[in-house]
Amino acid sequence: MDKKKEKEKKPENIENTSNNTLTRKRLLILMAVFILIAMIIAGYTGYIQFVWANELRVKAYEQQNRDRTIKAERGTIYDSSGNVLAISVSVDTISVSPIEVRKNKSITVEEVAQELSSILELDYENVLNKLNMDNHYQLIASKVERSTSDLLKAFIKEHKVSGIYIHQDSKRYYPFGSLAAHVIGFTGDDNQGLYGLELSLDNYLRGTDGKILTELDVAGTELPFAFESRIEAVDGYDVITTINTDIQKIAENVVKQAIEDNKAEGGAVCIVSDCKTSEILAMVSEPGMDLNNPRALPEGYTIDGWTGLRKSDVDLLYSTVWRNKAIMDTYEPGSTFKSLTTAMALEEDIVQQDTMVDDFPVTVYGATIHCWAKQYPHGKETFLQAVYNSCNPVFVKVSHLIGIKRFYEYIESFGFRDPSGIELMGEGQSIFHSEPTKLDMSVASFGQRFQITPIQMVAAYNAIANGGYLIKPSLTDAIADKQGNIIYDFEPQVVRQVISEETSDEMRKILQGVVSEGGGKNAYVDGYRIAGKTGTSETTVEGVYVSSFIGFAPADNPVITVLLIVFNPQGDSYYGSQVAAPYAKLIFEQALEELSVEKQGTAGKEKTPVYVPNLNGYNVEKAAKKIKSYGLNYEIEGSTAGEDVTIMYQFPESGTVIAKDGVIILYTYVPENKKTVKMPYLAGKDKSYVVKALKDLGLNINSDGDGECIGVQYPAGTYVEKGTIVNITFRFTDYPD
Repeated sequence: MDKKKEKEKKPENIENTSNNTLTRKRLLILMAVFILIAMIIAGYTGYIQFVWANELRVKAYEQQNRDRTIKAERGTIYDSSGNVLAISVSVDTISVSPIEVRKNKSITVEEVAQELSSILELDYENVLNKLNMDNHYQLIASKVERSTSDLLKAFIKEHKVSGIYIHQDSKRYYPFGSLAAHVIGFTGDDNQGLYGLELSLDNYLRGTDGKILTELDVAGTELPFAFESRIEAVDGYDVITTINTDIQKIAENVVKQAIEDNKAEGGAVCIVSDCKTSEILAMVSEPGMDLNNPRALPEGYTIDGWTGLRKSDVDLLYSTVWRNKAIMDTYEPGSTFKSLTTAMALEEDIVQQDTMVDDFPVTVYGATIHCWAKQYPHGKETFLQAVYNSCNPVFVKVSHLIGIKRFYEYIESFGFRDPSGIELMGEGQSIFHSEPTKLDMSVASFGQRFQITPIQMVAAYNAIANGGYLIKPSLTDAIADKQGNIIYDFEPQVVRQVISEETSDEMRKILQGVVSEGGGKNAYVDGYRIAGKTGTSETTVEGVYVSSFIGFAPADNPVITVLLIVFNPQGDSYYGSQVAAPYAKLIFEQALEELSVEKQGTAGKEKTPVYVPNLNGYNVEKAAKKIKSYGLNYEIEGSTAGEDVTIMYQFPESGTVIAKDGVIILYTYVPENKKTVKMPYLAGKDKSYVVKALKDLGLNINSDGDGECIGVQYPAGTYVEKGTIVNITFRFTDYPD
């Protein structure tokens, strides 16, 4: 019985033991799960605490605070006399907090959108979409004029609208529009420099923006009594440039005239520099642009959908109006480089001015080089005469005496191998043969088959003029703070001495002779000793030429260097002596007067123009006496008998400007038909002949240049009124260089 009971209890114990084991397993699994969860929680907490903490801290700060930018005022750019070239004017930026705008009780979101789009002249749907965004910031409009902002302020005040913010901002304004456009440059929508000095000096000009920090509640609304933290903006520094606005205007006007007169399809370049410091007084590159609208479609183009922002638009702008040919483009200098070869030869003591040479053809590696006057060569001549005559074979032979190694060492020393270092970005790289041969050097001696930038040529000529020193060209005089304190003063940087002062003195005299007696005569200015050289080079495109003149003045004490290059002239001539030199003359004359450089001797005084006096009502004797006091002549038409005879009509009329020694035609009656004369044929006649012929006919002359007559205002055979002022152009045409 007992054994039977024991047998019955044994399975029950086994079952209990099995249940206990299962329970323990379940508890262990549950404990492991709890431990795992605890470890995950601890790990995640640690991750939040040690890894994610900074990011969450930033997000919490952003959720609890709102910051608004205080725009730094960009520095002003001035010319050398304190005239403003670029300045930031006050405008506003309009932004909204969509979440806060939708909390307004007195006005709907649609009404706010309608008012914003109406005042700011924006698309209603776009504004409404921004107001329905689920965030705290949407930009509505930038560069808003203050008058428009005032209308918006009135609307906000009247309807007690919250969530609309008006932030003070600025936009760039250029008072002179297109003047010195490639020097000054322009900025982008965020007032960042994009071009010119605005870009290259952006670190000085831009300043550092500030911030206004405001605390928010959990709903993103500004707390009414919250502390507002303000980090003030640091305004940018001002830039004082070396540009002389008056000389820049002179240069730009003359360049435009040269382009028009010579039908220059490739535009033109002009640089005016201080000889002694290499500071740039004027820099012109045509075609140009209006800095207040730099993305405008260039003249002569028609492009659908033009914005000035697409890549194709920007590419066109960079290749046309944004391209500063004065530093970016390279060109073959032609005969203007002969001055450098001359300086090398004199410095090396290879020739003297009176050394006898000849311009007979020279053959180098099978290539025969002739003088431009190969039909009637100059033959035996002194080296000085060869420079005046611009004889290519002479410079070839001189280069052979210098030698390839020394010749190219001078090229490097004059700065043609390296960028000039001017502050503007995008300076072009000169092009020379990497391993020049004797033939390469031969053609290089007269400025062919290599390319340099205009700014490099100006720096080299400055070295010839200033005693032999190559000086880094500069557009910046100083950097100043808003109180006028000079932060950085840019002193002239001498790179090296290239030639001796003795050679420099000799070169100044030689180049003065080139202008007074040689191929540069069309640049001659009476009273100013201009020294310089003309140049003409043919490009790789047939029929496309580059015409140039470069020189400095006064020759005995140089003040300025002027380079003028005309690209692809399509007028009556393509020679630098006729296309560039006459216009360089105008720049020299006006710029030197602007700089108060006195003319030497009595030059120009006898040619001072005068205003014609009013002689109507005068008797003949009194009228004649007054005319003589003005240095003018007269002719009388009609009776002169009797004291009561008076002047009834005169031509030219009073107030007209004519040259001294001009003539006034006086009538003692009121003419129904005024006296006329027939214009003679004057083309190709020298100036003295033309002046006498027109004076004999009772005509006045307004002449441009000297030499032969190449242009007359009225064709031969035309009848014009006696006393008419006839515009006539003269040029020396005996030097095709």
